[in-house]
Amino acid sequence: MTKERIVALLYLILALFLLLGTTQTRIQKAQWLGNYIFPPFMKSVTSIQNTKTLSENNLKLSEKVAQQTLYILNLENRLYTIQNSMNIPRNLAGKSFIVAEVIGYSGNFWERNLIINKGFHDKINQNDPVISAEGVVGKVITVTRNYAVILPLSHSLFKLAIMDKTSNVQGVLETDYYGRVYMGMIKLGSQINIGDTLVTSNISQIFPKGYPIGKIIKLKESQDNLFLKAEIQPFALIENAETVFVLKGNREMSYEKELSTNH
Repeated sequence: MTKERIVALLYLILALFLLLGTTQTRIQKAQWLGNYIFPPFMKSVTSIQNTKTLSENNLKLSEKVAQQTLYILNLENRLYTIQNSMNIPRNLAGKSFIVAEVIGYSGNFWERNLIINKGFHDKINQNDPVISAEGVVGKVITVTRNYAVILPLSHSLFKLAIMDKTSNVQGVLETDYYGRVYMGMIKLGSQINIGDTLVTSNISQIFPKGYPIGKIIKLKESQDNLFLKAEIQPFALIENAETVFVLKGNREMSYEKELSTNH
């Protein structure tokens, strides 16, 4: 039974209650209803109306609080992005670069790529080197109009010529399937030690020389005892990357064309 029918039924019962009996009895019933029934009933009706009004006001206030909360969160995110963008690495002084935000991932955890919110519309190109405030992040491998995909240094397909910052010993950065990063192809007997900082090499075709990679945490010999392999702790934590810098004006290896022309 609906609420409207219940109310109508109550009115009908009340009317019948008042109509039955003599005039004096009906007067007494009306006085009794006026003294004992109607005041509490009216108070209940008023209380229900007030509760409904309060509920409506609370709902409106909740909506306003939610809107203000979202607005504050948006401002905080914008401020955080601006602060990160201002945290420019010192070795970018005088260099051309584009600031981008990491907005997603593709692939499995250890083999996943980064997706940034800049594309060829923003002059991002394939093979552009990417760094963060901490160190090398990776390189651009795919570009669309408004987005680009970065192959990070923690991906097994990423390779890079690197060197020891102190001794200039050369090697190749490589990563295993589990995301462990190494410097390989180090000649046995080379001056390289645990704790050394590794940077991009002067023979890298993508990165300029001297950009930080990480530090050596372990050394071991290869199975043929001809080379050393150094495990690296990267400075840039790929899984925590939020703001990155895409370097522009890459090195042009013009000498390669000259050598091929003269041979």
